[in-house]
Amino acid sequence: MPHDQLPRLHGYGVRWDPEADRYRVRNEMTGEWLRRPGGDLAAFVFFGDAYSAWRAFEVHKRPGEQ
Repeated sequence: MPHDQLPRLHGYGVRWDPEADRYRVRNEMTGEWLRRPGGDLAAFVFFGDAYSAWRAFEVHKRPGEQ
């Protein structure tokens, strides 16, 4: 999915989707959205769950990490 296809989402990596009332996860390095096995966009109710999924989906050192 092109990175500009969901411009209403805000955030870096973990993005809030106000229409779905859920968090979405995006690999900011590749522009790819995290999807479920069936191909649907992954959605998370809790930020912590989305953040954990993002850390596994976009693997690189972030500011402050050793």
